[in-house]
Amino acid sequence: MRINQIIRSLRWFLAPTLIFGLLALFFTARNGLAETQIWFNQYYSNFLDSAMPWYTYLGDGLVFLMLIVPFLFLKRRAMLALIFSAVLTLLFTSALKSYFNEPRPMRYFEQLDYDLREVPGVKAHYNHSFPSGHTTAAFAAWGVLAFFLRKKGWQLLCFSIALGVAYSRIYLSMHFLRDVGAGAILGAFIAINALYLAFKINKDWVQAYWFKRQ
Repeated sequence: MRINQIIRSLRWFLAPTLIFGLLALFFTARNGLAETQIWFNQYYSNFLDSAMPWYTYLGDGLVFLMLIVPFLFLKRRAMLALIFSAVLTLLFTSALKSYFNEPRPMRYFEQLDYDLREVPGVKAHYNHSFPSGHTTAAFAAWGVLAFFLRKKGWQLLCFSIALGVAYSRIYLSMHFLRDVGAGAILGAFIAINALYLAFKINKDWVQAYWFKRQ
């Protein structure tokens, strides 16, 4: 399957992802890291304080395991794409985080002598903010799933789940809007390439087990 075919089949996930990512980067460039984070930081509730620490796990590495297991006996190509997306996510985010080594919101505002609101019970992190690994993982994993679900409604649902992870990272003061915007675009890029690799593999190479149900 060609890249353009993958993009066309995944358009209802990719289009809103690209719009969100570009808008996030635009508003950050326009208003600055500090002002944007302070704006988000002022909106909170007891419910979100309880829910967001759990919801953010939908962008954790466990999300790949959660999605891979059901496909183990259902659709091997999807499982292979998820494995590729997990590996690519780890490689890209680790390399970029190390290269940029940007401070996370808590460290950034600590340097500005500003008390940013913290969510009770959530351990603060201080380094390697850009890009957001959880957001990248969420858009990569849910992007792969959206491809196999095909229908517009399901793809938009997958986007909404990934978008919720992006918001949770800002709400928990783990990342800036810039970080999650870049993570969303990177995650979509990874999903496309993971799908391409999964379809590129020669079936004869692994036909004994992987693709006998395809």
